[in-house]
Amino acid sequence: MRIATNIIAVLFTSLLFLAMDAMADNEIYRWVDENGVIHFGEQPPEKGNAQSVSIPQSAGIDAQPSADANPANPEDPLEPQPSVAQQLRDARAEKRAEAEENERIVAEACAQRRTLVSQLEPSTRVMVKMEDGTVTRLDDNVRLETLDEAKTYIANNCDK
Repeated sequence: MRIATNIIAVLFTSLLFLAMDAMADNEIYRWVDENGVIHFGEQPPEKGNAQSVSIPQSAGIDAQPSADANPANPEDPLEPQPSVAQQLRDARAEKRAEAEENERIVAEACAQRRTLVSQLEPSTRVMVKMEDGTVTRLDDNVRLETLDEAKTYIANNCDK
């Protein structure tokens, strides 16, 4: 039984190699019909002239590794490239992180503006500490302009 299995395997492998060899010897023809349509086939047409198309012998997988595939340093293996799907997921995650960071910045700015409004709105006499350490009263026009800018920012960015 074992001998029969081995014989069948050898015959199958031989037929496979013969079929591959026969396929390698076939010629492919290319021609254009009267309607301008390009055709390819194993037999040339009866009418018209066909051109023989040469197909490179090594149309399959190259047995020799390319020079580019070898890393510059043999101790450092090449890093596998992420798939297209992984690249898209990474891009979406990066955009999401940027959006969250922008939301955090806007939320902080809104909190600052709300604090400013709560300090400037109820009182007409606002005392401000200057850079040199002196304390002076804020001018009413400046106070109203600052209050208006803060409310406009809140209306445009915070109450959404």
